[in-house]
Amino acid sequence: MKNLLLFFLFLMMSTVSMAQENIAIEITAGAASAFSKATNSVDGGNVPTYSRLGPNAGLSVLFPVSRSWQLYSEVGFYPNALRNGINTSDTDFGVFYPRPAQIPRVIPSFSLGARYNFSIKNQNFFVQPGLVLSTGSSLGAANEFNSPSGSSLLEQSNKVALGFRMDVGTKFMTKKDDYFVVGLRYQQGLTEMNRYTNPLISDQAQIGTVTEVTRGSFIGVFAGYGFNTGKRKRTNK
Repeated sequence: MKNLLLFFLFLMMSTVSMAQENIAIEITAGAASAFSKATNSVDGGNVPTYSRLGPNAGLSVLFPVSRSWQLYSEVGFYPNALRNGINTSDTDFGVFYPRPAQIPRVIPSFSLGARYNFSIKNQNFFVQPGLVLSTGSSLGAANEFNSPSGSSLLEQSNKVALGFRMDVGTKFMTKKDDYFVVGLRYQQGLTEMNRYTNPLISDQAQIGTVTEVTRGSFIGVFAGYGFNTGKRKRTNK
């Protein structure tokens, strides 16, 4: 993985040196729903979860490779699935008590990949696959908490987790050769990020635990604006 990232960085730096005047800067923001999986220790069965909508945003730099292809790097964030809820009404084991600690709302990320641009009937579209690095959540000394309901534990499975992302979208050009962008985004986590274990209570007694696992997977929509720096430089000359 490290060698692959170094290759992407080298390729981007080489591209920048050859095409400094055609770099695009893109700012996007939108809403997303993050995924998690929860199981109980009583019989090992799944516990239904529900996702809360949260923000996702990014700042990207795109480097031209050819007429249709661009390389991109992006820093951004997306919703933390650890803030998802548990559908306790759908389980026969009792009530799930969340740990009384403030889980971070979003997860920071860094992405590298490529964008393929094409047009259909004079409308611009793109497909953008990429690799994503995200940081697992940690609360330091507060990762373990004891209460009258039982003990809770937040484990950081990996400090840095790997994921695959796919964006699809369309662009609307402006008179200044900048553009508006609208699209869909899906991210699939490839490595485990966190394990979040909480007590499972029935008749005021702990009968087991519920463990929620996150990988940094989510689906969302975004909109934004892109600046073509090359056009500005040519206009100012």
